[in-house]
Amino acid sequence: MIAGEGNENGVLFEAPPQGNPRISEVHAAQLAELCGHIKARIPSVPAITCSPHRVGQHNCVAVKLAGATDCVNLLLTITGTLRWPTQQDYAQAPRWYINLPDAVDVVYLVTQLAERLGVPR
Repeated sequence: MIAGEGNENGVLFEAPPQGNPRISEVHAAQLAELCGHIKARIPSVPAITCSPHRVGQHNCVAVKLAGATDCVNLLLTITGTLRWPTQQDYAQAPRWYINLPDAVDVVYLVTQLAERLGVPR
């Protein structure tokens, strides 16, 4: 799944026709960091709930990762650019905001979170 050092056109996941998604080493490290922060808050994630929204002119997906005693809330917003949460966001924000270039990145990010966090299907 690792695509190399960088992605074309500022996307999170490369999605070639008739191929599997690929992620750059840089973005894979940021995804691993996100998963690490989620696991630190919720050791076991039994469920992910996704709710689509429109916030202003942007399409969003609110993602709730629920554990037995806590949860993590993400807001994935399609803005045309890529932005990961900062260290301050991870430490203090009640919801972590992730801006993504397009819907393909939203879908693959949610599926990768489920896979990497071991969410049952």
